[in-house]
Amino acid sequence: MKYVKLGKTDMNVSVLSLGCWAFAGDYFWGEQDDKDSKETVDAAIDLGINFLDTAAAYGMGKSEEVLGECLKGKRDKVILATKQAGPNLEPAKLIESVDKSLSNMKTDYIDLFYIHWPNMKVPFGDTMEGIARLKKDGKIRAAGISNFGLQQMDMLEKTGMLDLIEVHQLPYNLFWRAIEFGLQDKCIEKGLGLICYSSLAQGLLSGRYNSAADVPDHLKVTRFYKDPEEKNHKGPGCEEEVFEALAELRVLCDDANVLLPNACLAWLFKQKGVTAILSGPRKVTELMENYKSMETEISDEFAAKMTAISEKVKAKIGSNTDMWMHGDRARSF
Repeated sequence: MKYVKLGKTDMNVSVLSLGCWAFAGDYFWGEQDDKDSKETVDAAIDLGINFLDTAAAYGMGKSEEVLGECLKGKRDKVILATKQAGPNLEPAKLIESVDKSLSNMKTDYIDLFYIHWPNMKVPFGDTMEGIARLKKDGKIRAAGISNFGLQQMDMLEKTGMLDLIEVHQLPYNLFWRAIEFGLQDKCIEKGLGLICYSSLAQGLLSGRYNSAADVPDHLKVTRFYKDPEEKNHKGPGCEEEVFEALAELRVLCDDANVLLPNACLAWLFKQKGVTAILSGPRKVTELMENYKSMETEISDEFAAKMTAISEKVKAKIGSNTDMWMHGDRARSF
């Protein structure tokens, strides 16, 4: 396992990290056996994966609780990250919400604490003052942001509080390249470690789907898909571009005798500023597939061909990094 320095911190994390949202067993991912979750965490640690990521919002705390059980006797082996959002970013609620996360995870400190989504109703300065207090009290070691757009980063910088931020977590994959419209460069400029989630576009880049009809309905809520009844993101989606690109990628990978998901993760590791990639296996078998993908190497020329194939998808998605909200409803800007 390869390890890298986490942003501006003194912590070294595995480049492949374990995303634990699915452990919540909520509607978005479907039922999850806690036994599978524990076996997956145990196997990840045995493989050298030391960076584990969750959030208070995942299953309304269920993911944190499951993770706390999984880490009994192993807390010192991992770098643990969690997040808070919404009204919990209000100064009066921030300390209380972090204490709840600590209780859920059966630990007395959080290695990396994220603002999960910007809350434009709460001044950034107020939230950051609360984070500074949490650091002073030893409840968190480092602070990060997640899903902040370029303008929101500029707003945070104007408060003088961006210096407290060490990491930025964003969706990034071959089909979701919204951060390439300036946000990626901003993170690099400020020395922020870039943590990538949805590294396989929620299964699209795994190769398991041949058309939108193959995708489970509960996953068709992001801006990849059409929203004709305007129940979700209320945007046009980009199904045609996505599945045309998938067909081309399959041919490219088949000709090179490389698995599509492995090539897509290898592509992501090549992108500038990337510190670590989140994967979200629900079982040990899935974890091993992700782990083995790290052995895949692709040439710069091959990566460039993959990039070219995904250009139409990139253009359709645009610079909005919010996977779930379109237009002026986007939470990132």
